[in-house]
Amino acid sequence: MNLFEIDFLAKLTTLLKEAFKFKKYKAMSPVLAVFTGLLMLPIVVASFSVAASFAVLGFVFSVISAPVKYLHEIVRVEGKEVKHATQFIVYFLSWPTVFGLYVVMSFLLVLLLPTYALLSFLLYVWSLGGFKFHLLLNKVDDISIEVNGTYKLLPIVFVIIGGMVVFLIPLVHGIVYYVDLYQDFMERLFAPTFFGGIYLVYLSLHNAFATLYSLIGFARHPKETK
Repeated sequence: MNLFEIDFLAKLTTLLKEAFKFKKYKAMSPVLAVFTGLLMLPIVVASFSVAASFAVLGFVFSVISAPVKYLHEIVRVEGKEVKHATQFIVYFLSWPTVFGLYVVMSFLLVLLLPTYALLSFLLYVWSLGGFKFHLLLNKVDDISIEVNGTYKLLPIVFVIIGGMVVFLIPLVHGIVYYVDLYQDFMERLFAPTFFGGIYLVYLSLHNAFATLYSLIGFARHPKETK
């Protein structure tokens, strides 16, 4: 597939549609699905940011590609129909512009391809493997999957461990930390130090846990019901 011919905005739309079908979430009870989704929120927010960046790059690419293809076709046709001296003039005047625009498009491709790979990975994680895993957008045409099994134990374990890392352990730690600061008359430092640094560590640990748990557990299950 020619990378210059790809409709990146269409690829983005397809990817988002498959992720937001929530196929894996529908395979668990509504309560567990809600809690699982809440615990995936940091990764969801990150994916939205990457999707916005990809959409902007894809739009710019589309805006540039239309006139480039038109100009390139004119140069090609005119170069064939006119005589040699005129051919030189046509190419000399037109080709630098066409070539320059292709250089810009190539630079955008350098940004678009890794951005899509990151977006696909993030969506795959929080959708719990809701579509075919892929990082290269020009390698897979149909990314949809069928899910007809049900989750049993996996979401319960995830919610318990994830909830402890995100809520319970930080809550206990926060109370102890605040008491220590309060005894030293330094409680005003609690918010900037705890939420500005300590809690970010817990979120990072949770994101790493959620990613691994999704890839190893959720993405491989539920097993298909015969």
